[in-house]
Amino acid sequence: MGHGAKLSLYVHIPFCTKKCRYCDFYSLAGNEGIIDRFIDALVNEWERAQTEYGLCNATVSTVFFGGGTPSLLSRGQWQKINDRLISRLHFSTDYELSVECNPESFSVEKAMAWKESGVNRLSFGVQSFNDRELRVLGRIHNARCAMDVLSSSSLSHFASIGVDLMYGLPGQTLGSLEQSLDFVFTHTPVDHFSAYELTLSDATALGRHKMLLPLPSDDDIVEMNNLIAARGAQHDFTRYEISNYVKPGKHCRHNQAYWRHEPYLGIGPSAHSYLPPMRFSNVKDLQTYCATLEKGDLPKDFIETIDRETLAREMIFLGLRTALGIDEEKFFLSTGVVFNSGERTSLLTGFLQRRQMIYCKPYWSLTRQGMLFADGIARKLL
Repeated sequence: MGHGAKLSLYVHIPFCTKKCRYCDFYSLAGNEGIIDRFIDALVNEWERAQTEYGLCNATVSTVFFGGGTPSLLSRGQWQKINDRLISRLHFSTDYELSVECNPESFSVEKAMAWKESGVNRLSFGVQSFNDRELRVLGRIHNARCAMDVLSSSSLSHFASIGVDLMYGLPGQTLGSLEQSLDFVFTHTPVDHFSAYELTLSDATALGRHKMLLPLPSDDDIVEMNNLIAARGAQHDFTRYEISNYVKPGKHCRHNQAYWRHEPYLGIGPSAHSYLPPMRFSNVKDLQTYCATLEKGDLPKDFIETIDRETLAREMIFLGLRTALGIDEEKFFLSTGVVFNSGERTSLLTGFLQRRQMIYCKPYWSLTRQGMLFADGIARKLL
């Protein structure tokens, strides 16, 4: 990367108090004893990656601490990360620094430590404000805990507060989903929320029993999706990606970097990176991750070079997930291919006629109806 080029940094904190029943991210429960060794490895990886990938002069525009449960770290452990990593980064003047939190591991003392180290955005993994739904998901907080945390006056110290919700849960109804949405809209300082449809991986506890679960029907899922968009709009939340809604000016710029194919580096076990034209990921094993760095090597799992054809596919798939859509001018500059050409021309005409897409030069975007079929439309355009 060139001198002063902008970079986003993802930091994977792989520790949890308990593994949730739906989660297929790399995380470990009950491994708190290795956290200090992990922090040493994390700092080591950043220092080595700077040299390996020419990032010494990069300007960091966004940082996202995800997991796992970053809020599980003690104040002392966070201070160690701040002193050895955060305080040494070259930040842009308008940087965004986010920390993912779980309600049960949040405290005002931790919030003040985050604030002092430059954190300006918090994202809470709540998933639901219904105790039965939380138990089904295997969450260890209850609705009251989440409500109390989101009512904390300490949140006023941060520029943006986000909440993650889920829908399509076993036994969930439109009524229970609406209650969760209403609490977010009327009782919290939240200015960004994500609403993710439950997807069941066979590698998870819920996934292994999915045939036995009382899951909502496809029609129910469509109604839930429509309810989320409609209730969000009533409270000044704009949908800017299929699963993400925001009040004016409160977009998660770190996520936008992913969707726009901007350079990002991921550090920590299982973290992914994209430094054009390379994409690579780290090993998904904490012990191997630490041992590899202690030997002086970077803990890569795989690496690939993204060619123009692959880039075109990804720009279509990711672009259609965003409200803006696909920028045909950027698409041509990046891939050398005219977006509205060849077999795509008749497909695009059909999507316009069926009001699943709209065209406002240079953007091809999905309508709300089209977003219900985003993956299918993307597959056809590929």
